Formats: sequence, structure tokens, C-alpha cells
Amino acid sequence: MKPKNSKDRRASFLKFLALFVITITAILFAVYFNFKVPNKENAILKDQVKSVEKEMIFQDGFSKEMKSIRGMIDSLEIKGANLSYQNSLISGKLVDLQKTIPTKDSTYRYDMYTGIISVYAELLDGKIQLSELKDSKATIDEYKIALEKARSDFKQCERDLYIARGSN
Repeated sequence: MKPKNSKDRRASFLKFLALFVITITAILFAVYFNFKVPNKENAILKDQVKSVEKEMIFQDGFSKEMKSIRGMIDSLEIKGANLSYQNSLISGKLVDLQKTIPTKDSTYRYDMYTGIISVYAELLDGKIQLSELKDSKATIDEYKIALEKARSDFKQCERDLYIARGSN
């Protein structure tokens, strides 16, 4: 015997089945994204942490090299130092430091590192010019003394000439 409302039952069952499949699919998507998305985020964050750690290691080495170069530049002030030899050593270290800067780095960091190196190169040039000018200062002082002596000799000659003209 067939029930009279079999069509209604079948339609209700199909509606239930469709809603059940949609609900289960939504739950499965939620579970999938709950586990897969954080894993991808973790992978991305781990890559970022590795790049930051790599940057920190590079900055530490860069800083140590800068301190070493700074010490070498300060040693230029020592009397009796071979300036041309020290200059070539410092210039070589600056070039080596320039070569270690990663070119794939972001633009502002690359510019910062090259700016630091150019400031150190300018500091080196300034120290060399300063040491050359220290020698010039002694020469200028000698010339000032010679000029004062020449002026006093000239005044003495003028007096002698005045006296010689007055006696004639």
C-alpha cells in the first residue's frame, strides 16, 4: 500500500537532503580554512622572520666593519703614520663593505648603507686634508715670522735711508 502523500514526503526528503549537503559542505569548508589558512600564514610569517634575522645578522656585521673602519680613520691622526698606506687600506675596506650590501634589499635600506659608506669616504678625505693642513699651518707660521722680520728689516732700512739723506 502506497501512502497518499508520497510526493510530499519525497519533496520534503529531497529538500532535507539538499539542505543537509549544503550544511555539511559549509562545515567542511570552515574546517578546511580553519586549518589551511593559518598554515599558509605561518609559512609566510616564518619567511618574514628569516629575512628579518638575515637582515639583523647583516647589520651586526656591517656595524662591526664600520667600527673597524672608524678606528682606522682615527688612527690617521697618529704622528708618523703612513697616510698613503692607511688611506689605501681604508679605501679597500670601504669597497669591500660596499660589495657586501645586498642589492636585492629594499631601496631605502640599500640607500642607507651606501649613504653610510659615502659618509665614511668623505670623513676619510676630510681627515687626510686636515692632516695636510696641519703641515701647512706650521709653514704659514714660519712665513708669518719671516714676514714680520722682513717688515722690521724694511723699517730699519727706511730709517737708515732717511738718516743718510738727512746727512747729505
